[in-house]
Parts: sequence; C-alpha cells; structure tokens
Amino acid sequence: MADMRLIVGLGNPGIKYDKTRHNVGWRVIDELATRYGLGGGRSEKRTQTWDGRIRGERVKLAKPLTYMNRSGESVRALMDYYDIPDDKLIVVHDDLDTPFGTLRLRKAGGHAGQRGLRSIIQHLGHKDFARLRFGIGRPPGKMQPVDFVLQPFRGDDAILADEATSLAADAIETWLSEGIEKAMSKFNGGAPRLSSERTAQVLEEQLAVVQRAHELSPADPKPLAKLIAIQKKLGLMDAAVRGHLRLAALYDAGGEGSLANAERVKAVTIQPELVDIQRAIAEWYRRHDNPKKAIARLLILADCLRRTDEAAALAVIAEALQINPQHPRALDYQRQLSGQAEAD
Repeated sequence: MADMRLIVGLGNPGIKYDKTRHNVGWRVIDELATRYGLGGGRSEKRTQTWDGRIRGERVKLAKPLTYMNRSGESVRALMDYYDIPDDKLIVVHDDLDTPFGTLRLRKAGGHAGQRGLRSIIQHLGHKDFARLRFGIGRPPGKMQPVDFVLQPFRGDDAILADEATSLAADAIETWLSEGIEKAMSKFNGGAPRLSSERTAQVLEEQLAVVQRAHELSPADPKPLAKLIAIQKKLGLMDAAVRGHLRLAALYDAGGEGSLANAERVKAVTIQPELVDIQRAIAEWYRRHDNPKKAIARLLILADCLRRTDEAAALAVIAEALQINPQHPRALDYQRQLSGQAEAD
C-alpha cells in the first residue's frame, strides 16, 4: 500500500517501562492516536498498531512489542506486508545527545548508539529513512546511561516531557502534510519552555484532579501521596504537612507502622516544631528496638524545645541518656544546657 505512511515510536513493553525516558517514542504515538480518536489499536506483526487518517494522509501508527533492541523485526515485517516504501517511514526515538525536550528531524542518518534505531537499520539494510529524535539529555553525575533512560520523568521534567510530546506530534503532522524539509525547518531545535505561570497553572490543574481522586477514595493512600507531592511543588507546605500526618494515620490503620512513621518523619522535616510528632517518632523507634534512631530523634526534639523551655529540653536529653548513658552527643548537649542554666 504505497499510499500509506508508517509512523513508528520506539519503546519497551511492560508497565515498568511505561513512563520512562526510553519510551518517549511510544508517548508520541499515544498522543497521535488520542488526538485523532483512533481507539485502542490492535496487535499485528508483534506490534501494536492504529490505522486512520492524519492531515489527509492514510497512516499506520506502530509501537513495536519486541523490546527496543529487536524493533527492526517488527518494522521490517510491517513494511514488507503493506509494501510501504522507505520514504513513507518515520521513526520517533529517544536521544541522549540531544538536550532534553529538544527535537531533531533528519532525512536519514546513523543510529548513534540507539539500539532500536540500530536494529531497524540492520533489518532494512540501509539508513535512508526519516527519524525524529526526542532529546532526553545526558544522565547527571556518574549515572550510567542504561539506568538513566529507564527512569521515569518526575516533577517539572514530567511537565516538560508532556509539552515536548505534544510538540513532537505537531512535527509529525507537518511531516505528513508538508514534507520533511518543512518539518525540519519548523521544529529542529524546538523545545518547550514553561514559564513559572504555566508551571503553576499545570500543577494547579493536576492538584484539582488529584484532590478529587482523594475525596472519592479517602482511605486509599495513593491519591493522597500524589496530592502531597503537588502541594510541595506549589509551596503549600502547611497543607503538605497535614497530608503527611493524614497519610501516617491511614498507614497506621492498615497496620503499616513503618510507612506511617516515615510519613511522620517527612512532616517534621518540614515543621520541626511539631514536638508531639517528634516524640511519637522517637517512641516508635524505641518500641522497634532502634535505639540509635530513637536517640537521634530525641536530640532533635531537645533542640526544638531549648528555644522555649530549657528544662523540658534537659528532661528529653535525660531520656536519651537512659537509652545510652555514654552517648557522646547527648552528654555534650546535657553539659551545654546545664552550663547555660547555671550561667542564667
């Protein structure tokens, strides 16, 4: 079918790969399928495909299910079965050497180490087909690329990834209606840049959705955890603290004391002056035979109390020394507070 265009997005099947950097090609296919109401697709030639029309052109969207390094098997099978010429193919893939969110369209080229692209070149026997590189940037620090590409987008990166996905779908539309040259001139180097106002707007929209999900399932910790994360991004720290404490109560009710204690720790990390919560954390560690962390938490509690009630702070230090009479930091703290009391 020489009039059909084949648009391939590279990625890996399986829920653990779903939102990772390596699967940005799949994200672009999903965006196009949703944008044009193409439904849930079907399985053929070890590929999930959608058929329809975009910008007046007959298209087949494809997500190979063979895992990244064998993508060429599915692509070659589809091209042979439907008799699709090379100039009707475009492949969307992640690219480490392109800045995050930046797009690069090419008429042809090598694989630059991208295993899915390398497999396609091997199975087609040439590299003369269009591709859209979706920049994911280089890994930070000493992180290995193989670990970086399999990480999901988080925070502002997740928002920018959504924006770049939409831009990449726009680029595919231009390739379909106006050709590769026009698409290259219009989109190469293009990257979304969210203003602080836009970032806040997106987060507030997400907040409303997640808030509603939490209201519908108040006993489910997942919506509440998402709600807290968004509140922190928006700077709603008092609300986030209350959320952590509600989440701790949910975990306690479900018999997950360790998770509950972790949420209380998150709450006092934001608001250390919550002395009752600090004490509850220390008591939890004592009950669970973790004297080191219990003492550490009591010292934090003493530091909070010393600003308003030195006698109460000394009493807390005494509790710490009951656990370990030789604890050097507790002894030093006791000497400091006792010395201040005598000087006063």
